[in-house]
Amino acid sequence: MPNQKNKNFKPHLLPWTATLSNFYSNHNISIKSSLLFLGVLGVLGGSLKKRLLYLAIILTYSLIFPFPFSLSPSLSAPTLNQTLPAIQYRADYLLKLGNTQLTNGQLAAALTSLQESIRLYQQIGDRTGEANALLQLGETHFTLGQYKKAIYFYQQSLTLMQELDNQPSVVKILERLSNTYFNLGDEKLAKKLQERATALRREIGNPDKEAAFLSNVGLEHEMLGEYQQAISFHSQQLAIAKETNNRNLQNYSLQNIAAAYRQLKQYPQAIAVYQQQLELANQSGDKSLANLTLQQLAKTYELQGDFNQAIACYQQQLELTQKSQNSVNKPDLIKQLGRAYAFAGQYDKALALYQEQLTSAKAAKDIFSQGIAYNNLAFVFLKSGKLTDAQNNLTQSIKAWQSLRLNLGSTQDYAAEQAYTYSLLQQVLIAQKQPEAALEITEAASTMAFLKLLGMRLASESAGTNLKLAPKQIVPPTINQIQTIAKQQKATLVKYTLIPDEGIYIWVIQPTGKVTFRKINPNSENTISPITSIKEVIASIPTSLVLPSQVTISKNNVNPLLQLNQLLIKPIADLLPKNPTEQVIFIPQDELWFVPFPALIDISGKYLIEKHTITTIPAIQILQLTKDRRNNTGGSKVVVVGNPTMPKIDDKSQPLPPLINAEQEALEIADFLKTTAFIGNQATKANILPLLPKAKTIHLATYGILDNVKRQGIPGAIALANTGDSNGLLTASEIINLYTQPKGKRLRAGLVFLSAGETDNISTGEGVLGLSLALITAGVPSIIFSQWAAPDTPSAAITTEFYRQLKQNPNKAQALRNAMLTTMKQYPNPKDWGAFSLIGEAK
Repeated sequence: MPNQKNKNFKPHLLPWTATLSNFYSNHNISIKSSLLFLGVLGVLGGSLKKRLLYLAIILTYSLIFPFPFSLSPSLSAPTLNQTLPAIQYRADYLLKLGNTQLTNGQLAAALTSLQESIRLYQQIGDRTGEANALLQLGETHFTLGQYKKAIYFYQQSLTLMQELDNQPSVVKILERLSNTYFNLGDEKLAKKLQERATALRREIGNPDKEAAFLSNVGLEHEMLGEYQQAISFHSQQLAIAKETNNRNLQNYSLQNIAAAYRQLKQYPQAIAVYQQQLELANQSGDKSLANLTLQQLAKTYELQGDFNQAIACYQQQLELTQKSQNSVNKPDLIKQLGRAYAFAGQYDKALALYQEQLTSAKAAKDIFSQGIAYNNLAFVFLKSGKLTDAQNNLTQSIKAWQSLRLNLGSTQDYAAEQAYTYSLLQQVLIAQKQPEAALEITEAASTMAFLKLLGMRLASESAGTNLKLAPKQIVPPTINQIQTIAKQQKATLVKYTLIPDEGIYIWVIQPTGKVTFRKINPNSENTISPITSIKEVIASIPTSLVLPSQVTISKNNVNPLLQLNQLLIKPIADLLPKNPTEQVIFIPQDELWFVPFPALIDISGKYLIEKHTITTIPAIQILQLTKDRRNNTGGSKVVVVGNPTMPKIDDKSQPLPPLINAEQEALEIADFLKTTAFIGNQATKANILPLLPKAKTIHLATYGILDNVKRQGIPGAIALANTGDSNGLLTASEIINLYTQPKGKRLRAGLVFLSAGETDNISTGEGVLGLSLALITAGVPSIIFSQWAAPDTPSAAITTEFYRQLKQNPNKAQALRNAMLTTMKQYPNPKDWGAFSLIGEAK
């Protein structure tokens, strides 16, 4: 559509847009192609006046519509309907990226991202987006101390916001301008602007609306990490709530203020605010609010290290729960109270509490609660140094989970507690100086987690469980079997396990079979800047990727790829091979699945892929399965999919944004592999699924849905075009069903390449596991997937180079490494090549 700001756009030309639109829609070619065709017809016939008019239309619309010029529909040029959402997505992405870069102190990068987003917003006429981007551009210049430039962009944003009648944003910009003029020394003008802001805020509406405005501004400050400013706005909202005697609003304000104080680690202030909220809850008789506030108070006391006060809060909460007969959160509350006793050194009280819990569970024949109680008892014995007692209780926990697993009628989700059992058992064994036994346990934990995730059973388990039989290779391995696998692979295996309250356990198994264990504490490790949450560091990667020259050792701004390298690689660097062609196999856990190991960077600016040939695998024993799958590959076809007409992830969401370059990628790959690509509406599940069992290579230039939503029982899916009877998602459950099909209908492809990831909901990595394990189980030994996606990522460069390298060398791991090294010369930013990981067999 034309830019809404174009003052030269004349109304009398509008009828020609209808003619153009009809022609474009009826003939299914691009707008510029339509213009050219209409122009040629006009120039070839009619009066001179009409010829000139047609030429004018061509020139005018060629300037207005910046779309690729194409006469041939076979070239698959983007149509208007496809391009606008893609440009909108890219503009929004760049605005979000610029905000993140500003927050992280990457100011030069923020300027680039925001300027490009403004250009795109202007291109599609999105004045709101343009105004927001201009505001952030002003913020960036303000942060740089470039106050006059900041004022220039603030004023542009202010003009647009006034035209859009966005009064809350006008208030916000007036306050920003006031602050900027104050920094320039013009206090008189600064005061006038602040008075305008205050007056306008009061004019916005009634107190509730003003309070809502203050809340939104406060939350925005929180998102930017500006917690002191957030407290100021939430406090203003609290004052309004008190004036209007709005108890709900008071509670909401107090919660936000306390949370901001906690982020600042100002625990006494947070506690004082929670005490106010508790008093309000008691006055109104709101037991639910009192319960919640006591819980937050207890956690804040724990953060402060005052476990006795935390115990008092938990005890009050327990009394409230018992009086209200609300047993929903009682097991968790007992667990927290017992942990507080243990941390306070009151082990006898903790044991008595948990023993009572176990007795009650046994009396009720509640297997699930028994397992929880055994875990809780084991935790206290571990903390008190009674390791044998801890191990005995964990053995009982494992039996409880096995009993639930074999109980066909059980619907309880015990996965989290089962994982906790194995985590505690690893801690017990490490405390007993048995790292090899702990390695066996972490592999057993992986096995049980995979079986639960995939709805499968071991061959040794009863068929009456109604679970599918897992491949025979999925069994917990012994230490001797683990060492044999490392020797067979001729690779260095690196196994990571995240242990709550402990840190990271790392085992390195070298090709000789030698096992080395190291324990890493993120709080004490030299990561340059402290890591408070590994998950947050990983989640920040896609929006903070920078070039090696931009890697900084500033305490306030550290590249997450550098932080993760310092945490995960540096402590074991001496155990990794020195020859870069020798393979390193990483076995991550939970959110570590989203670590792009090839793109991790050291303090000298060297990427890990420059030092090592890298693959990943869900667990060590899966290498036995992928080896078997490699020996049974076949197929003769090559299936290539590119940028299908995108489906929705769920009923509530919008369709996934088109991948701008994926279509070109698919066309280039198809040309190189001498096949035809399935594009747009052709790439339906109905068309693609029957071809998969016949394929030797499957290349999918589309989204892999790597979230943790369990679709048909297993998380993970591949985005294909939808049809009337299909939502377009090829789920992990549908893929794994191919495993049980007759031989002619199973997967035999040697490689599935999924070149775009969609990982907005990072949690436990279950989506990656579900999709990769489903493909491996169904018959595929090697999978390459991308951990993030953007419509403008030039993925064709690395994917085409990978297949070119693979043609010269059948080792997929080395081909991917060489493709990365080649691509980074042209596209040095790791966002363009660092997302790709090879799971499974290298050959």
